[in-house]
Amino acid sequence: MAQSPKDFDDQTYNIAVSAKSIEITKTIRDYIDEKIAKIEAISTNVIDIHVRLDVQKLNHTVYITMKFSHFRVNVHSINENMYAAIDKAFEKLYHKLRKWKGRIQDHHAKGVSVTEMEVNVLEHAQHELDEINEEIIDENNRSLEKDFAPPTVIKKKKRPLKDLTLDEAVMKMELSDDHFMIFKSEEERALKVIYRRRNGSYGVVSPE
Repeated sequence: MAQSPKDFDDQTYNIAVSAKSIEITKTIRDYIDEKIAKIEAISTNVIDIHVRLDVQKLNHTVYITMKFSHFRVNVHSINENMYAAIDKAFEKLYHKLRKWKGRIQDHHAKGVSVTEMEVNVLEHAQHELDEINEEIIDENNRSLEKDFAPPTVIKKKKRPLKDLTLDEAVMKMELSDDHFMIFKSEEERALKVIYRRRNGSYGVVSPE
């Protein structure tokens, strides 16, 4: 992974570029740095930027995560050409930042109240699957065991529980592309879960 600090509106932030199945040449890195320079004028309070490149057969995929003090922006793009994928990913990032610039600035100016919340992380425990697989001879059965093994809690993480208005919660969902988020409603002072629906709209759940 290539990583370097940059000056950004009198602040220092990190740019990390990583890759899978492709070499990060100087030409590619310079091209990415050039793209980042074009979004500096519309962004402040940046902590770091991570650009990840991946090549799978004919698909060249670019993932960009831009972290700020109170939120993050995620975008990605797929193309048969890596430079075209980079262009499209940064174009998506630029449009997101332009669309939400006013609300982002207001959000930073207001500040956010944060409470630590413990969250259980469900993942397939690989060591348990390996023990099962050792007893299975047939390759198809091994695949089925791996696919259908129930998830278990293997670790716990603490996530920030933020006080947000509903509009701010929607903004964060739009910027991050997350499937759901738990927050504390400023309007009602109660826990809320906002989730992305299949049609692109949002639903909100209020625990009783």
